[in-house]
Amino acid sequence: MKKQLLNGAFAAIIGITTALPAMAYQAGDMVLRGGLAGVLPTGDGLHPAGLKTEADDGYSLGITFTYMATNNIGVGILGAWPFKHDIDVATLGTVAEIEHLPPTVTLQYHFDTASKLHPYVGAGINYTIFLDEDTEGALTGASLDLDDSWGVALEAGFDYELQNDWSVGAAVWWIDIDTDATVSGAGAPFDASYEVEIDPWVFMLSVGKKF
Repeated sequence: MKKQLLNGAFAAIIGITTALPAMAYQAGDMVLRGGLAGVLPTGDGLHPAGLKTEADDGYSLGITFTYMATNNIGVGILGAWPFKHDIDVATLGTVAEIEHLPPTVTLQYHFDTASKLHPYVGAGINYTIFLDEDTEGALTGASLDLDDSWGVALEAGFDYELQNDWSVGAAVWWIDIDTDATVSGAGAPFDASYEVEIDPWVFMLSVGKKF
């Protein structure tokens, strides 16, 4: 259901961008946004022992910045306060808490509109940095290491213009995040290295300011 809702939101934003006519932002404009961001993993991993591994949703403060190179082309940056996720393993429950940052850079196309609604789509690259991995439960005392990840990112969003260059907006990203997880010090059959596909939907509800 979670994936279906986010797919619907992504499709709705794209639908807005294609339905509107044509001047939104102009070359040289900069837009800074901040608000609630969520990382909702859709992938999982399979431990060599046959145990399914997945990450829970995480929420944090998100920040985005857009620089308009032309009236329609912008460069977007997604940043955030670190996200935290519980790692759950089938039959074992929660075995770890991880902390990460998913900085993302996208090349955006901003649609010209005759209204206060400024929609855009984008594509780019993500680099996910895993900052901390703490084990608990069945893996208490063991070591968990997650490799940093490079992957593609797709984006769609909009800003709705208010007074004095302020705006409210929303954006959705799909990010390809694959990491190698290594468990050591837990003994057989847990000690192993294996690939985990996180592949999250990322959303953000924001307040923005144009400069």
